[in-house]
Amino acid sequence: MNLREVVTHNLGLKIMSLFLAIVLWLFIAAEKDSEISFSVPVEIVNLPNGLVVASRPPARIDVRVAGPKVVLMSLQWNLPKVFLDMKDAREGTTEFPRLEGTIRISEGVRVTRVSPAAVDVTLARGGAAGKGK
Repeated sequence: MNLREVVTHNLGLKIMSLFLAIVLWLFIAAEKDSEISFSVPVEIVNLPNGLVVASRPPARIDVRVAGPKVVLMSLQWNLPKVFLDMKDAREGTTEFPRLEGTIRISEGVRVTRVSPAAVDVTLARGGAAGKGK
């Protein structure tokens, strides 16, 4: 049997086997855990009436997450935000010591690092201007 016959013998079966091997490889590679970093915006929500933000937190924070590659790839197109809920805040400084808990993230993904890890927001009396986000 020459080389041409070896290559073309059962060609359909060989092509199907190659296709299945590629699909299996992609499936396994996509399910493997990975880590990515990105910068997310910080939003202040539920600011009480009559209060204004006197000292703002950083506009963005750096976040590192881990999880299946497929989920992480979709996450890059729909970045989460950090929400600082000021609902029960009073005049003065409010601390947010564990920012990883304020990030709304996809199921199966875990936050591994946040920088800065904590922020402070200072509120002051400000009349009608206090109706912010």
